[in-house]
Amino acid sequence: MTVRVNPEQGFQHTFAQVRGAILATVSVDEADRIAGAWRIASQEVDSSILMVRVYRRVLAEADEMLTPTVRLHSESDVARAARLLPWQLAVYLGHVRTISETEATMKARGIRFALSSDDWNA
Repeated sequence: MTVRVNPEQGFQHTFAQVRGAILATVSVDEADRIAGAWRIASQEVDSSILMVRVYRRVLAEADEMLTPTVRLHSESDVARAARLLPWQLAVYLGHVRTISETEATMKARGIRFALSSDDWNA
């Protein structure tokens, strides 16, 4: 089974349809692993980007004051952002790597897939 694409409409297939295409070319266990890893990493990339932005903003605003005596962010929040930013960047890069690896596997097997999680119809 091949997932067909109408060039005028772009990718208009559900995750189940792509999973079916994967099942036609690989074992069930491998298909579940590939499809699941791609789907989860595609979803998690958004939350990782959000958290990286939050931590960067807290660090950028570390010296800003709400009032002459009250800081915009507490020292503990700034310290936590400084500690968690490198970790969150590593998590983000891990998701990007997973997406790249699963897409390479799907390309090697001749399986079409959406270019972003926004392309899926749920």
